[in-house]
Amino acid sequence: MIPRYLLFAFMVCLTAIPYSVSSQQLSGVTVLRVTKTIPVGEFDGVAYVRKYGLLSGVVAPGERIDGLGKNPFAYTSEFEIIEPARPGAIDTIVVEPENRGNPLVLGRLNSFPAVGSPSKAEYPHGLGNGFLFKHHIAYARVEWQYPLAVGVPKTAQGVGEAIVRDFGAALAGTYHTRLLVGISQSGWFVETFVAEGFNESPNNHEAVYAGAIAIDGTGNWLAINQLAKAHHTPQQPYVDPVNPTVLNAKELLHRPKTDPFFIDVANYTDFYRVHASLTDTTDLLEGMRRYDWPSPHATGNRTTSDNAFTKMGCNGGKPVWLNPIAYDPYMRAIVLELAHRLNVGVGPAPELPPTTLFKLGAAPADTEHFNPLKGATLEVPTVDSDAQPEGGVRFPEVESPIGKPVPVSLNPVITSTINNTCGNLGEWQPIWGEDLTKRYASSAGFLTRYGASLDHLIKEGYVLEEDRMPMLARAAQLYANPGGY
Repeated sequence: MIPRYLLFAFMVCLTAIPYSVSSQQLSGVTVLRVTKTIPVGEFDGVAYVRKYGLLSGVVAPGERIDGLGKNPFAYTSEFEIIEPARPGAIDTIVVEPENRGNPLVLGRLNSFPAVGSPSKAEYPHGLGNGFLFKHHIAYARVEWQYPLAVGVPKTAQGVGEAIVRDFGAALAGTYHTRLLVGISQSGWFVETFVAEGFNESPNNHEAVYAGAIAIDGTGNWLAINQLAKAHHTPQQPYVDPVNPTVLNAKELLHRPKTDPFFIDVANYTDFYRVHASLTDTTDLLEGMRRYDWPSPHATGNRTTSDNAFTKMGCNGGKPVWLNPIAYDPYMRAIVLELAHRLNVGVGPAPELPPTTLFKLGAAPADTEHFNPLKGATLEVPTVDSDAQPEGGVRFPEVESPIGKPVPVSLNPVITSTINNTCGNLGEWQPIWGEDLTKRYASSAGFLTRYGASLDHLIKEGYVLEEDRMPMLARAAQLYANPGGY
């Protein structure tokens, strides 16, 4: 059998490397075929290329995948990698399990719109701000979700977990440090993947990913495998619509030899839609952090506004301003800090800040903008006189507000369908004209206060110094238009 690390040495040749499949076959990637290679720019003196193609693999009998059967199962799936043109130039990579077939992590970190499968997505030359690549971190993603990944069967969707695991294991020959990072639904996948034991390679029993980040994870468990079996419900790449399940830290991380260093993030709206208070605790393992951010799960802009009201019918189809506070710089900070913690080869970075939580109080009785959970006592963040959440990571937009996030989540605030995510968005009450001037006197006065808050966040490690000027520029735009867009 050809060692798996040799797969990547042959990728640029566009040839397939086959394995034989037998009843004794171990799980793993059998073929990685690159179908296209595209130059994407130079970062810190290193030329990068984007490669995409198809991977094939096999899942051996005996895996904890409900519905798989007793015979080896073969699959195919699309993947892509953005890495130095010269193999071995760096040894850290972020791997993203797609969100509905889209590379949200890449788009958030590098600040450009990124949608579509590996073979169909189009990226700008230079890849936005180039964040990952300037910091000597490669990027990869792989399809895992039924029906987007053609090799994942409807009745055994846990195959997607094996694909993400074995793709990461195949990268091990080139990348010493691998991070699994997801947002929203793919953040829930990250938590499901770890909780169900897929971070352990069945072949050498070592950890596949050294670190993991779940943005909006908050313990939500996808019904793609073991949860669906336990609840006797049809498998689907979303939370169980009837009995949503939230994992606490000890249920998530209970395999100390193979658990990754785990960062869980809750956005403000997550306390109203996906039960984030159930996992909001300092009672965490050593290798874990939890951060509460005052931003919404989904940031309001012109595109999301049009989709929310015309396609999903949020707020009864009546348009309102949407919360424009973005968390992108804070995500960049934790990705770089975690990468540095696990591999100093990515260059200097601040230390990860300690777990930072909101102050919580009673949940509202009215469920128009709040999603209760049967049998659970939920809480939501308390708020100050400006309706901003108290505690948590204190964004400058909270310390010096130019609007109020009221109501916190748009209706309907439901998780019963993958196709309605209104509750991820929050309404926004902008502070206009004279009221804004009374607070800050001028744009310069506002930016002075904003900058002071930002400098504190940089000092504490919540934001990177390189994001200071872009954030100030965005703050000036928000002051000029408190509606955000």
